[in-house]
Parts: sequence; structure tokens; C-alpha cells
Amino acid sequence: MDHGLAFALGCLRNPRRVGAIAPASRALAQAVCDEALRGAPGVLIEVGAGTGAITRRLATAARALDRFVVYELDPDFAGLLRIAFPEVEVLNHCASRVDRLVIGADTPVTLVSSLPLLSMPAHEARLCIDAMLALVSRQPHSRLVQYTYASPHLRPFDGIPPGWHWRRAASVWANLPPATVWTLEQVPHSLNNGIH
Repeated sequence: MDHGLAFALGCLRNPRRVGAIAPASRALAQAVCDEALRGAPGVLIEVGAGTGAITRRLATAARALDRFVVYELDPDFAGLLRIAFPEVEVLNHCASRVDRLVIGADTPVTLVSSLPLLSMPAHEARLCIDAMLALVSRQPHSRLVQYTYASPHLRPFDGIPPGWHWRRAASVWANLPPATVWTLEQVPHSLNNGIH
């Protein structure tokens, strides 16, 4: 199925879970990929992959990684992702289950969230956020990369654990709408732990 058609059908099925008026642009996919693969990503996980606009770029760059796992709640989108990316582990689950993924205790995780957290029902968004935070907090040297379409000064969500902070990684104007890429990471020991 055509990527644009799949996106449009997904919008019709559940517009609050799509969260954008168009699939992520190549520029946004590249910015997310650059940030996700900065340093050693460990296990790479994407949640809320949709039709795979970000997944496509990550899969190309992540071929050398041991594991790339994608979570997608919509069964039609998950089916399309399995066909398009047979080398990727695609799970037809909600992101609220990401903290249940079995990973070695010392293995870092780079978690890329394509979830439209600001347009999802608040209780659903919080379940997903709590699961993502539980995962990155549990695995050493882990990070969460989240992009938003809101104001470039508005962080993706609050309620982050002590010792963590948001860093604005990129602004992407060549996207409809313009997007901001954020990274949630642990505060270096040399910095004040009060940064958020």
C-alpha cells in the first residue's frame, strides 16, 4: 500500500493517535536518526512507528546494530511495517508495554518516540510516558528521543525522574508542521542535578 494512502487511512481510523497532518519528512527522519545514533545506541527501540517514515531512516542506519525493535499499536500499520522491514522486530503492542521488553541488565537503550503525546488522550499518554521512563531509567546509559510539533520551547512532557533533563537536539523547519527533536538523558555528574 502507498505510504501516503496508509497514513490517510490511519488518520481516518483514529486521528488523535496519528497526531500530524502529514508523515514525517526526510529532514525530520534524518534529524531523529542523527540524534538516536549519536554515540553507541545499544538496543534501538521505536514506539508509535505509524507508517514507518522514521523507521525507514533508522532501519537503514541501524543495520549494524544487534537489535532494532518497533512498537506499533495499529494492526494495519504493524502489518505494513513487517512487510517493509522484515529485518526489524515489529511488535503490535501499545508503547505502554515497552518496559516489559526483555533486555540484558547492562544493555543501554536508545528509545525513539514517534508518539503524538500532546494530542493523545492524557491518561493514555501518561501510561506510555511512564513505561518509557521506567525502561530508560532501568537500563544504564539510556536515552529517550522524542519529537514534537509544539512550540520549540515546550518540552515533550513533565514528571521526569530526578537527575534527568531535556536537551533540544534539533529544530526541523522542513517538515509539515515544523518539528523539534528533544533528548531526555541523565544530567552529567558535573552539572547541577536540578536542571529539567
